[in-house]
Amino acid sequence: MATTAQTVFDYAMGLMDEVNSAGETDTAATASYKVKTLFILNILRGELYQYSDGYLSVTSGIRPISTVITALTDSVGVDDFLAQTIMPYGLAAHLLLDENPTAAGFFQQRYDELLAKYGKNTPSDFADITQTYGGFDVGDYYEDEE
Repeated sequence: MATTAQTVFDYAMGLMDEVNSAGETDTAATASYKVKTLFILNILRGELYQYSDGYLSVTSGIRPISTVITALTDSVGVDDFLAQTIMPYGLAAHLLLDENPTAAGFFQQRYDELLAKYGKNTPSDFADITQTYGGFDVGDYYEDEE
């Protein structure tokens, strides 16, 4: 979980076509977006944290949430995949709500699609299943019915 708020901001600015000819996102044109970014990212981290790799290592009975983002240099508190693939779309959608509702709708729809597609697919290890009550082969059952 090393992706910073600045990285998510940069990706969102790229999606919104707010990158200058030198490839910079920290410009006078993006200053108003930057002011809102930490507030929005703190809400998005709450939405995404349940899908993050770190969510599974929590204390029972406590609703987990990642640490509050207080600076653009802070980690966003969700795993890098979510932070770099899904979160920028959510940020772009929120930043464009008043300015360009059509683009905001597109980015929100993409955020929702990506969350539905990848949110529940947290990587996990597989383990062999031991047959506790003896071996039963489904193939044997169907052979007997012929």
